[in-house]
Parts: sequence; structure tokens; C-alpha cells
Amino acid sequence: MAKKKVAKKKVAAKKSAAKKKAPAKKVVAKKKAPAKKAAKKKVVAKKKAPAKKVAAKKKAPAKKAAAKKKAPAKKAAAKKKTTRKKPVSPKTRTRNKQSVKNIKRIDSTKTHGWQVHVRRGGRLSTKLFSDRIHKGKTKALTAAKAFRDGLIDEMAKYAKPLWRIKRTARTNTGEIGVSQTHYTNSSGKKRKVITVTVRSELGKAVNRKFSVDKLGYDEAVKQAVTWRNKILRARLKDDKSKGLPT
Repeated sequence: MAKKKVAKKKVAAKKSAAKKKAPAKKVVAKKKAPAKKAAKKKVVAKKKAPAKKVAAKKKAPAKKAAAKKKAPAKKAAAKKKTTRKKPVSPKTRTRNKQSVKNIKRIDSTKTHGWQVHVRRGGRLSTKLFSDRIHKGKTKALTAAKAFRDGLIDEMAKYAKPLWRIKRTARTNTGEIGVSQTHYTNSSGKKRKVITVTVRSELGKAVNRKFSVDKLGYDEAVKQAVTWRNKILRARLKDDKSKGLPT
């Protein structure tokens, strides 16, 4: 009987020991579980927080970039307004340095020689002196000069002042020396006028304006042409009295 009681006591002791150990495991498990949950919450919070910061940082540079883009655009617009395109000047014809008065030097792929040009009173006389025909460049130039001098003397009778030679008008009115222009008066209004320019004597030019608003276009052009012809008649009379070519 004593042995049975001892065995029962041992069994009871084992059971109590097992009971004591089991709650400890549960407690530990409970303690660990909240810790894991708390760790997960912290990780999630950390992940979310940097994302917000990154988003804020992305927005800030985007705004700065937009501001920078706008600023150069304004500068470019200002430059466009202030800078003006320079007018393209027509290509100037280069004169051959070997050319002399009324004699032009020609050196092309097929032609080598001297070209004589003499114009008097609207009449043009020209002749080529080839190096090959005259047996050399120097001899050809000598012959060209002799021909030029004789031609100038011969055509002296045709000599006339430039204003006496009939020319084609290149103005917007179709009349030589007469053109339509406009100007802004002191009150800021634009006024249309017919401007006429003529040389009353050698080296002296005079001009006059006729109002289109007051006279009308046709009448203004008519008066401008009449005034120009009057000045030219006076010049012709004066040149004859001085013995100048007319």
C-alpha cells in the first residue's frame, strides 16, 4: 500500500510539474505574439513614412524644375523680342583689280582679254580685245586703250546729263523721282504723302511733299510731276547759259 501511495504521489508530482510548464509556454507565446505584431506595425509605419517623404521630395523638385523651365522660356521670349534680324545685304560684285577706266579685264574658262565699254547719251559701244589674237596680254591692253580713247572722242556729241536720258521709272507711282510714302505727325496720326526729289543742279538735290489726304492720290501725283518738270526746265536753261552739255 505504501508503494502505491508513493507511486501516486510521483504521478501527481509529474502532472503538477507538467501543468506548471504548460502555462509558461502559453504566456511566452502570448508575449511573443504581441511583440511580432508590434514589430510588423513599426515596419509598416516606417515603410509608409518614407514613402510620404519621397513623394514630398518628388513634388518639390518637380516644382523647381517647372519654375526653371518657365524662367528660361521667359528669357528666351525676351531675347526674341529684343533681337532683330539684320537685313541681308545683296552680294557686291567684285571688280577685277586689273580693270581700268572703260576697260574691263575678263578671265573666264574660254575667254581671256580686255572688254571696252563706252556709254554716252544712252548709247553703248563695246569691243573685246583678246590676248590670243593680239599675241599677249600687254599688247591686247595697249590696243584696247587706243580704241577707248578714239571712241570717247567720237561719242562726245552724244553725251548728255543723266537726268536728260529717258529711263524706266522704278517707283510705286510709275513716275521718275515721284513716290508715295507716309509719316507720323506730332499727334501720332499717319499721313500719306507723295514725295518728289530732283536735282536742281549738279550735286544739289531738292524735294517736296504733296498731301494725299488733302489733294487725293491722282492730284498729288500730278502736282508732284509738274513741280519736278519745272525744276528740270530751269536747270536746262541754266546749263545752256553755262555752256554745259544738255
